[in-house]
Amino acid sequence: MPTPLDRVSVYLPPKIGLMVLDDLAKARPGEVFFNPGSDSPEVMDKATSLGLNPIFACSIVDIGMTPSQLPS
Repeated sequence: MPTPLDRVSVYLPPKIGLMVLDDLAKARPGEVFFNPGSDSPEVMDKATSLGLNPIFACSIVDIGMTPSQLPS
């Protein structure tokens, strides 16, 4: 059985993201961030139907930073 995850950040195009959602759901993550470009209505519907907590937003913002604050 996979180790439960607190948070997952997805940067995959929707077509690929749809293919990994079943495996991702098995890990029972608390939150799944779908970063810009990785979301679509189909991804949201499937993620929700699998019991995931989909969040369509930039995951870096969730840690309290903007991308410009990260070291280059």
